[in-house]
Amino acid sequence: MTVSWKKWSSAAGRADEAFFVLGPPGQGSFAQQLDRCFELYRTAVAESGVDRASAVAATVFLSDAANQEAELRAHPGFAALGASGAAITVIEQPPAAAKIGLFAYHVDRAGRDERRRLTLRGAKPEAAALAITAEPYRFYYLKNLISHLREDAAAQTVDLLGVPGFAAQSEGIGLDQVVRTWFYVHDIDTHYRSVSRARNHVFDRFGITFHTGFPASTGIGGRSADPADLVVLDLIAIDGLQPGQCRRMEAPTHMNPTVEYQVTFERGRELSFGDRRHLYVSGTASIDNRGQILHLGDVCRQTRRAIENIAALLGNSGAALGDLQYLIVYLRDPVDAELVAAELESCGLGGLPHIVVHAPVCRPGWLVEFEGVAVDAKGDARFAAF
Repeated sequence: MTVSWKKWSSAAGRADEAFFVLGPPGQGSFAQQLDRCFELYRTAVAESGVDRASAVAATVFLSDAANQEAELRAHPGFAALGASGAAITVIEQPPAAAKIGLFAYHVDRAGRDERRRLTLRGAKPEAAALAITAEPYRFYYLKNLISHLREDAAAQTVDLLGVPGFAAQSEGIGLDQVVRTWFYVHDIDTHYRSVSRARNHVFDRFGITFHTGFPASTGIGGRSADPADLVVLDLIAIDGLQPGQCRRMEAPTHMNPTVEYQVTFERGRELSFGDRRHLYVSGTASIDNRGQILHLGDVCRQTRRAIENIAALLGNSGAALGDLQYLIVYLRDPVDAELVAAELESCGLGGLPHIVVHAPVCRPGWLVEFEGVAVDAKGDARFAAF
């Protein structure tokens, strides 16, 4: 198992951000890989210089959640990560050639923020939520949201999108403050359309439209340990943003607006702070500016086009591929992992922290999809620092 990480620090020194990715190759039993994963993570955090207690959010990728999740949650490394305050998602998305993978995000403000764990109503107890106050902002990381309902995917989606509203009774979280979402859908070929329609319905009911802007989002195959859980939801919400601070990312030469095929998410969201920008890249695949899949059946060409689309999206916002901090690579067929790795090398992204997982995309013709976050120093002095 290997670890890679990338750290971003502003000249103002208000906050360091670090992104850690642990993944294949994996060797040995699940218990051995689990030990190795958290050993490497502890070492990498120490080497990065960020405070171990600065963990904000993490995702653990498992190859077989039904047989592995209980052992994972009982592990001291997992307990330590949770005790640091991080909101953690556990999802079955098998890492290529390994039983476990980890993505962890740290924000180290040297104690200049206030962190509180939130108790969420309306979701199963595995849900985890962290609220961070760094005036004038309040950041909310809600992870591993799973509905109590044993109904269809649409009902579970509607139920989960109400969870921020439950938290709003004490924390003021509204769907209009959500900037990033992840919908992990069990058997996505069957259930994604219902999830998408349900999301559209909820957003329309709460006045979240193309004119107000939708969150950046990833809709991807993934599941919990319970086969009755058809949807798992993660989200990031921010209170205290000013008008013009969060903008839609577009690349009209390469990708059409998502509303043209009735889905309510943006290609990306650009958040400007006084000392930096965050550019959230939604799940991006091999698509053209008419919404059509390009290079059917060819994972190598699809990889190149998806990266080209990300480059265009970032370039239209004045950023570049070199500003990416990490990538999550979703593959429909895990056999393609080596081919995609070779394409990433040829695109100059082989050294970027990334993990490849088996997770079908929302259209069967898409063989690969990428998501990530870029950070650069092109902040906006009108706004407070991050």
